[in-house]
Amino acid sequence: MRNRGVLGLLATVALAAAALGACQPTPPDDDPTPGEGVTTLTPETEEPTTDPETDPTPSGPLDERAQAAVEDLAERLGVDPEAIEVGPLEEVTWSDGSIGCPQPGQHYTQALVPGARLVLTVDGEPYAYHGKGEEPLFYCASPTEPAPSDAATA
Repeated sequence: MRNRGVLGLLATVALAAAALGACQPTPPDDDPTPGEGVTTLTPETEEPTTDPETDPTPSGPLDERAQAAVEDLAERLGVDPEAIEVGPLEEVTWSDGSIGCPQPGQHYTQALVPGARLVLTVDGEPYAYHGKGEEPLFYCASPTEPAPSDAATA
């Protein structure tokens, strides 16, 4: 009696495995002929609107954090976002928990903190935005420099 139950279970498992194998998608032909059920997508590329040699502002889409910083600064200053020159979003190591933006009377962890720095410029005036890790950037009115690059390996 017990063997019948085991054999029945094995037969059920084998049938289930066969059924699952039949559900697998059919692999595509190795060499499909264009026009026979194959759609070829060609990306549309735009020509850069600026010359990287003369204009340091990136012409491509901004990182989400950089875009948020531009929008914040435009609102703070009451200027058009197009008037803001965007510097590179740099990966940096901050020398402590202040993230390069210490506030008077505050105490911070004394440890190296990975983060980011972005400098935006309006009419020749720089505005610093700092961040910790991949977190959003924040405006820093009195920025300090990140830790020297060799401090991260010390």
